[in-house]
Amino acid sequence: MSDSKFKMPSAFTSASATISEARAKVEAKSHQVEARINMSAEVAGAGLCPECQRPMELSHANGIPVFTCDVHRIALPAPNEKAESHIPI
Repeated sequence: MSDSKFKMPSAFTSASATISEARAKVEAKSHQVEARINMSAEVAGAGLCPECQRPMELSHANGIPVFTCDVHRIALPAPNEKAESHIPI
């Protein structure tokens, strides 16, 4: 193939330079974003809802033991020791 037969339009070849320049102009926002849920071992690990910190109910989802909070529609896998003591629905 010779270069004279197959040439890319100049819009295609110059677009990469334009994208690079646009990315360089993007600046990070200065405000801090915080999560509203607490997935720490003290909360979610203790069977409390990560949103409201109320005790979650032990249930099954697709045969897997989970803790659920019906108010916030959250389901978290239950630890093995809790799952063994719970009778499947």
